[in-house]
Order: sequence, then C-alpha cells, then structure tokens
Amino acid sequence: MKYKGIIPFSGGIDSTAALYLTLTENPDKHYLVFKVNLINGENGSRTVKEEQAVIAILDELRRMGIQNFTYRRLSYDYSQLGPPPIWDSEAVNFAAATCVRAYPEIEEFVEGAIGDDYLQEGFQDRLDQIEKVLYLVSERTAEDLRIVFPLKDMMKYEVMKSMPDNILKLTWSCRYPEGADMWQLKRCHKCATCKTIDRVLQHHPGEFDY
Repeated sequence: MKYKGIIPFSGGIDSTAALYLTLTENPDKHYLVFKVNLINGENGSRTVKEEQAVIAILDELRRMGIQNFTYRRLSYDYSQLGPPPIWDSEAVNFAAATCVRAYPEIEEFVEGAIGDDYLQEGFQDRLDQIEKVLYLVSERTAEDLRIVFPLKDMMKYEVMKSMPDNILKLTWSCRYPEGADMWQLKRCHKCATCKTIDRVLQHHPGEFDY
C-alpha cells in the first residue's frame, strides 16, 4: 500500500474535519492516519475520551463507505515528568516525521489549523516551530513534503458545518474533561477549546447535534 499523505488525528473537531474533507475530496488516494496518545501528568481523562472518539469516528467513516485510509496508533508516556514538557503538536510532528521516513512515497502532511488559530498571539511562531521539527526529523524539505491546510480559511463554525452531524457528534475537543453522572465524562466548558465551541453553539442555536 502506498500513501499519498499522512493525517495526524486526535478525534477533535478540527482534526476530524481535516480528515473527513481530505478523504472525501480525494477518494482515489490512500492516506496514513495516525493517533498519538500523549500520556502525561496533566489530564489522563482527556486521553481516554480522545481514544474513544478516534475509534468511534473511524468506525463511522468505514460504515459510510469511506475507507481510503490506514490507521496506526502510537503512545508516549511522560507522566512521571508532571505537566507536559512540550507542546502536543511538537510530539505529533515528531511522530509524523518518523512515519514519513518509513514511507518515502508520502508527499503531503495534512495540518488541521483553522482560521481561529491564526488569531492567537504567537500561533504563527508555534506553527513555524513544529514545521521545523517535521522537516528536521523527516530529513525532507518543503519541495518533497508539502504541508497542506484544508481548514486554514475556515472559522470554527464553518469547520463544524463541513462534516455530517453523525461525525461531528462523535468528536471530542475538551482539554480538561470533568466527571458526570453514571461515571461518564463531560466537557469542562472552561478551557479555550470549549469556550470557542460554546460561542458557536450560542450564536447558532439548534444547528448542531453536539
């Protein structure tokens, strides 16, 4: 099996939209989809919810007949170090780069950054840093490994509208899940990710099954 590109996948809204759009817009191409479990001392329940979301979303895509992907999963446990010593995206791009080295035919890296991200102070600097990690570790260049941004010009509302409701409702984007009834976990509504989603839901009542 030869892969057109590699798609990092966390099970969150943005990465799910990037995955869905890439697969459906390129049905004749096959992609390597991978999840990096970052087990750290900050919030283990987030890892659990993201893992559940990833499995449910990929199963639903297959049920819908979208099967032009291969899924792989990696785990890094640095919980003994306390709070995460690096940005999640740095670990993800490092892992992606090692995959790229194993599959030299890969020519695209699908980045899930959305329009809202670019409004954050310092985001472009962070993006530049993780791109350097990708190219350094993969020993590739921008000429033979293209980074594509399918969501770059889309704000969160547009991102949420870009996928079917049956996929959107399976995503998980909260960074600090809290306990709920029946031993379940719910969104915290306090982290920056939750606040962005909640603003969309408040401004567009009834539009999303989320």
